[in-house]
Amino acid sequence: MTMKPNVVLVLVLVMAAVTSPGTLCGASRTAPAAATKCDPLALRPCAAAILWGEAPSTACCAGLRAQRRCLCRYAKNPDLRKYINSQNSRKVAAACSVPAPRC
Repeated sequence: MTMKPNVVLVLVLVMAAVTSPGTLCGASRTAPAAATKCDPLALRPCAAAILWGEAPSTACCAGLRAQRRCLCRYAKNPDLRKYINSQNSRKVAAACSVPAPRC
């Protein structure tokens, strides 16, 4: 199954917005410069979980955790809000033990 790039990007951003609080909204002041690069495409493995409610994969959860600091940035995109605020996104975050962001 091949997904369109826009769908993948939306899913990635949705997962990003559904994760961790404080560290999501601002860049980590203690993390080294080589730490996680904000890349919504890192959340591609979460597409099926967010769009169709499938269980998140290990790769999805790993990507979501790695992108936690970037989620609020992703959530500011008006095209992604409906995905970020979806029930499936919240379920994925909970299944991956990633707290919902408070931006």
